Amino acid sequence: MTIKEKIAKLRLVMSDKKINAVIIPSSDPHLSEYIADRWKAREWFSGFNGSAGTLVVTKRKAALWTDSRYFLQAERQLKQTNIRLMKMGLSDTPDIYDWIFINTPENGVVAFDGECLSSSIVKDFSAKFSKKDIRAVSDFSLINNVWENRPEIPSNNIFSLDLKYCGKSRASKIKDLQNYLIDNNTEAIILTALDDIAWTFNLRGSDIKYNPVFISFAIITKEKSYLFTNKSKISEKDYAELAFDNVEIQNYNNIYFFVIEANYKSVIVNTDKINYRLFNTLNECSKIIDSKTIPTLSKAIKNEIEIGGMKNAHLKDGVALTKFFIWLEKTLEKRDTSELEITEKLQEFRSQQSEFIDESFSSIVGYKGNGAIIHYSATPETNATIKKDGFLLIDSGAQYLDGTTDITRTIHLSTPTEIECRDYTTVLRGHINLAKAKFPYGTRGSQLDVIARMPFWENALNYGHGTGHGIGCFLNVHEGPQSIRPQENPQIIEAGMITSNEPGIYIKDKYGIRIENLILACESEKNDFDNFMNFETITYCFIDKTAINKNLMLPNEIEWFNNYHKQVFDLLSPHLNTEETNWLKQKTSEL
Repeated sequence: MTIKEKIAKLRLVMSDKKINAVIIPSSDPHLSEYIADRWKAREWFSGFNGSAGTLVVTKRKAALWTDSRYFLQAERQLKQTNIRLMKMGLSDTPDIYDWIFINTPENGVVAFDGECLSSSIVKDFSAKFSKKDIRAVSDFSLINNVWENRPEIPSNNIFSLDLKYCGKSRASKIKDLQNYLIDNNTEAIILTALDDIAWTFNLRGSDIKYNPVFISFAIITKEKSYLFTNKSKISEKDYAELAFDNVEIQNYNNIYFFVIEANYKSVIVNTDKINYRLFNTLNECSKIIDSKTIPTLSKAIKNEIEIGGMKNAHLKDGVALTKFFIWLEKTLEKRDTSELEITEKLQEFRSQQSEFIDESFSSIVGYKGNGAIIHYSATPETNATIKKDGFLLIDSGAQYLDGTTDITRTIHLSTPTEIECRDYTTVLRGHINLAKAKFPYGTRGSQLDVIARMPFWENALNYGHGTGHGIGCFLNVHEGPQSIRPQENPQIIEAGMITSNEPGIYIKDKYGIRIENLILACESEKNDFDNFMNFETITYCFIDKTAINKNLMLPNEIEWFNNYHKQVFDLLSPHLNTEETNWLKQKTSEL
């Protein structure tokens, strides 16, 4: 079926059930950013496959909301669908639920899948809808009536992650949570975020592409732990080890019935990460305590073993990328290449490194105008031929057993223009400003975001995405609770957190420029004024110098750049042959 045919079929079912609007979000029962095919309803109904977006269908209209990372991509993918693109963050774009309110009659019905929206979102829009007596129906099964051959819940194997990678045992992590329950006089903690569960139980899986997690829920009580997943996914050895740690395995779908039978008097949940159905089930019998950081904060503050593993993963990644860029340079001397060929080569070079598991996300290889599409992914239809001319943006990463990587490099393949040099140097200066920042303990990401944007604002430039996101250790490439972005986030930056540093500039149909490293928050110095912190860059790869205008840089920025390149050469050269070492020496020479 075409998108128009799918929407038309949905509207027939809506009419039969007397439903005025349907909300189709981009999430699963765990409110994950990246989801298994089973829950990609928004993509199936709209054709838009970005990781963030919400589709709303009424009897006569259809609209899709997404953020600035996906504006250009959504414009392309929504053509010929009659679905209106709503650009979130722009002053003339209505709020999703305001739009539904306006376009739904009094006493109307709005339907959604209660397993795929958070309890906090439903609470907010239900209060709004009540002003027109609009009824929200959460047991939405219309999708199943329209989506033929819908994929099943994945059932890939789960495996234990060795303690040499985790740095802390499963029993110890569970004990910490149980002590938290005792201290707070609470009966249970319910974990719904897949990466929180994987980290707590020192388990990994492959149910969601690029994310080493598995579909599950978990409950920790003072005496025992329960893991809700498909039992067939767990080996006999791991099953026995979990039992030894007093972890009982329950069937995945049993979570809703289990909490009713358990009848907990008080539970701790993250209301932003618990789906409405489960929250509603709990609400019938429990006092619900909202915590955004248990165990998310513990996961974000990496221990020494995890930090060492992340650095080692980035060392391997730097070696792989050096070999890749040498291949790219040699190839372009002989022939053209393409975005898809580069994507394949990135994985090929990384797969030669020890403990490589997979990519950490779908590589973004954007040549010229494609680079301006922030989360672009090349397809056979969009695959650009790459010549020795203009900017090429490559954002990629890998999952190694000892860590997760995420790096962006933008290289210029010919002689850059003055404006291209200005833009590239602006991005580099913003990146350096954040990398060398020193700040007092208690600083939030929104405060640090300004530091990266100052060189942009000096030139009346800006970018629409955040500057930094947390990153997991052989876990999700995006994790909380910290972030570096303009929007206020109360979470302060703690020592041990690893965050991306990725300012950028995007000129529609011309080019995108982004430079991304990962930065580790560290304790710096303590004096009479405060306890100060700084960042250590743990990504090791040369930064292209072709489009740098040195005259636009400050002396301390040039000093940082040269010191970084010296570190890259010193760390990577022992793992390269003579030819590769000489090549890298030239790429990392001083400005």
